[in-house]
Amino acid sequence: MIHQLRLILRPIIFINLLLSVLMVLCGVYGLLNHEREAAVSFFQSTAFAIVLSIIMGMFSKSREKKIITIRSGFVLVVLVWIFTCFIGAVPYYLSGSIPKIVDALFESVSGFTTVGASILTDIESLPSSILLWRALTHWIGGGGIVVLSVAILPLLGIGGTHLMQAETTGVTKEKLTPRITQTAKYIWILYLILNIIGVALLHHGGMNYLDAFTHASSAIATGGFSNKNTSVGYFQSAYIDWIIIGFMYIGSLNFLVLIKALKGNLKSFFYDSEIRVFTLIIIVISTIVSLLLYFEPEGFKDIHGNVHTSLYDAFRFGTFQVVSIISTTGFATADYNIWNPAAQILIFLMFFIGGSSGSTSGGIKVIRHIIMFKQAVINIKSLIHPKGVFTMRINNRPISNSVVIIVMGFVIVYFTTLFVGAFIVALSGALTPFESISAMLGALGTTGPGFGAVGPAGNYGFLPDFAKVTLFVSMIIGRLELFTVLVIFSPWFWKK
Repeated sequence: MIHQLRLILRPIIFINLLLSVLMVLCGVYGLLNHEREAAVSFFQSTAFAIVLSIIMGMFSKSREKKIITIRSGFVLVVLVWIFTCFIGAVPYYLSGSIPKIVDALFESVSGFTTVGASILTDIESLPSSILLWRALTHWIGGGGIVVLSVAILPLLGIGGTHLMQAETTGVTKEKLTPRITQTAKYIWILYLILNIIGVALLHHGGMNYLDAFTHASSAIATGGFSNKNTSVGYFQSAYIDWIIIGFMYIGSLNFLVLIKALKGNLKSFFYDSEIRVFTLIIIVISTIVSLLLYFEPEGFKDIHGNVHTSLYDAFRFGTFQVVSIISTTGFATADYNIWNPAAQILIFLMFFIGGSSGSTSGGIKVIRHIIMFKQAVINIKSLIHPKGVFTMRINNRPISNSVVIIVMGFVIVYFTTLFVGAFIVALSGALTPFESISAMLGALGTTGPGFGAVGPAGNYGFLPDFAKVTLFVSMIIGRLELFTVLVIFSPWFWKK
């Protein structure tokens, strides 16, 4: 047990030191922009993180090379996210940008988990170095703190197979290469390339580099943080809208399939069932929502209140919001709270879908919906042919009953967590029952905005502290796909 504790502390120390480097960069950026108070807060935060790492290092000294166990892997995953979010909140608090510790934690957790929900009412008034840190939390979270840890664990003398299993508790655990660390490195290389391309394209569209990095990293991480009060709608640019739509879509796809396609196996991309269904949903729902907007008698409004009546604008704004919600990004160019009720229902439906497995997006994920649908079809066939034997296949591979059971269990736990959390949030009296459910959907599904007061034109700052704590705990649970967190609270987990 002591050996496992030492192994758990080492990756946490590494993450602390990585965050320290990034905070120093933000501090230097603050000094260059004459933001002395913010810069000092970053240097103070760095000192705090380093001291914490030194203390942890005193308890993690060991020359033995051990393999991290599956139980320790789960504990490590949860602790990495908790410590990361805690350290991430320190600059907000010390700089005075977010003077309440609960609010600072909310913003930090929302950033690292790529939820994109915010308690801030005037984002544009913050120092640029704080905005850079806020963007970096999305950038790190999107790439995956744990995936990064897996890539560097061999340097620390720790095997990472169980750790990757703890992070990827979805339907499949496909390896791109025999060495899992090599797979993690491929993922990070692709992630970095996408970010560089995104920044270049958005800068070409008129954004400065801070805006370009913020929105590119948010889109690819399917996070949703913007450094503008009116989100992407601030720029009022069709070019920027379509670029961000493209990167939100890419961020929602399975990175392992993308890497295979880039290495020449295009068939794996075009014939992937999950990607095909995900793309079809976007095309169908975007088309319907766009037509509903187009046929509004007096046109529809964007986030600035400007009225649009053209079919092109309807398609542009409708597609943006559909992709933003289904990808669990949460960017906004319009307030769907004031759209046609039928369009609102379709947008609400997107909260329950999510992106592809192996992507940066959250939610239930398309693959689980495919499995549930196929199982429903098999159940109907079984009623007609009681003696028939039916095998579920996805991508020409048979899916075992155990996987179906796991998926069903996940969905049950997801909705149970959703409604329990919504009930706790509703106890605050600050939100209606529907708004409470949408707030929990935004947190648990890592989408960010919900409906009503917590919609794209609102924020979460007015909620009481216990509601905020409920929501940011739900963000971590949702980011780690429920079981990774909930398993460590089960009595069976601690039994030998």
